[in-house]
Amino acid sequence: MRDRLLRPFRALSSFLKDVWMELQRVVWPSHEETYAFTGVVLVAVAIVAIWIGLLDLVFTRVVGALRLYE
Repeated sequence: MRDRLLRPFRALSSFLKDVWMELQRVVWPSHEETYAFTGVVLVAVAIVAIWIGLLDLVFTRVVGALRLYE
């Protein structure tokens, strides 16, 4: 009975030990790399936002010109 009650806690302990071992193997980026990657992401998001905005403008004008929602 006691073993049955402790089994989930042992499994959780084993899982957390494995997670900690994997985190020790991670190669974290430097501050410079983090700043560079952040800049790349911000530029990519801006480009996609402009692209979607332009598509929205074009489709809005097309739907308006065709008078589909009057």
